[in-house]
Amino acid sequence: MFNGGLNLDNLFAGRTSRRRVLQQATLFGVSAAIAACGRPSQQASQSTGIREVKFTHGLGLCNMPLFYSIETDLFKDRNVKGSLSMTIGAGDSAVQLAAGQVEMAVTPYTNALAAYTNSPSFQIVAGSGVEGLMLISSPEVKTIADLRGKKLGTAQADTLEIMAFDYLKANNLTYNDVEVVYFGDSFETTAAMVNGDIAACTLIEPYSTSVLNQINGNRLGDGIDLYGQAYPDCVLAARKDFIEQEPEVVKNVIKTFFEAQYLIENDFTKAAEVTMGKYYKTEMDNLLTAAQAQPPGVDIRDKRDFMFERSDSMLALNYISQAPDDDFVNFSLLDEVIQENPELWDRVNVKSQSV
Repeated sequence: MFNGGLNLDNLFAGRTSRRRVLQQATLFGVSAAIAACGRPSQQASQSTGIREVKFTHGLGLCNMPLFYSIETDLFKDRNVKGSLSMTIGAGDSAVQLAAGQVEMAVTPYTNALAAYTNSPSFQIVAGSGVEGLMLISSPEVKTIADLRGKKLGTAQADTLEIMAFDYLKANNLTYNDVEVVYFGDSFETTAAMVNGDIAACTLIEPYSTSVLNQINGNRLGDGIDLYGQAYPDCVLAARKDFIEQEPEVVKNVIKTFFEAQYLIENDFTKAAEVTMGKYYKTEMDNLLTAAQAQPPGVDIRDKRDFMFERSDSMLALNYISQAPDDDFVNFSLLDEVIQENPELWDRVNVKSQSV
């Protein structure tokens, strides 16, 4: 049932533009209206036994397992039908999930962290995509130190902003040393970089590759030197009541994500063909190049502490007033899926190093 305690003013406290407040408030009003009638309807066909699960999502390559599963009807093999809810921006997916408009979401884990501390109504249950966050710049900005006094574009409370903040901190810079400009989505950020309105930005794949090819710019960081390999970006999250009442359905979604990961890893060209245009508005060459930087990754069990540690940066930016409790991440169903279906885990490339 909807938790009326979700406070959108607190969710992005301290650094929210008026435009962003209006976006979030509009979304919240829609979510509240739907949630007032209860959870999303459990649309299971009596004849087929197919369970419809409503998802929300972001825009980057880290959403590929969901998009691929939808477009190839991969969910059907496990008696699930996935349907997508419209998303204003990547961060809004966590708000939709917290407000009860959807049952599951692929969302940046930092946005999930912010939403959870205001409404702990969901949990991270698996990964979706790893790496692929880029700090890129115009040709004249060759190092992070060169960002001093320059405009830096990013997405608010997103993994992209937290990475930007962490990179600045690691190079003895703060937000006082740059002019931070917030954008609503990757398309706005891309346009600003191509038009020369900002000197640098943090951007997801495949859009960072597209921008670099257009402006002949520089890649200042890809997160690996900062966070290590296979750091998470988007994660798969589910409502707590959904997990409690229908754990097998959640497990079937996780199994489907493993299947999608395997198929994407082994034939990315097909994955690009079924998602390009509808989900990724870029050229095929850019998408194929970007795929090397942001692979799918469902098993992120060894990244639990990493996600909790990002609370420090979220606190410093006033996006949260306290760290999330331990229930924020629940990998019990992911553990069960791997134990019960070892073949799904054995054949994927990106997997937890803790096993």
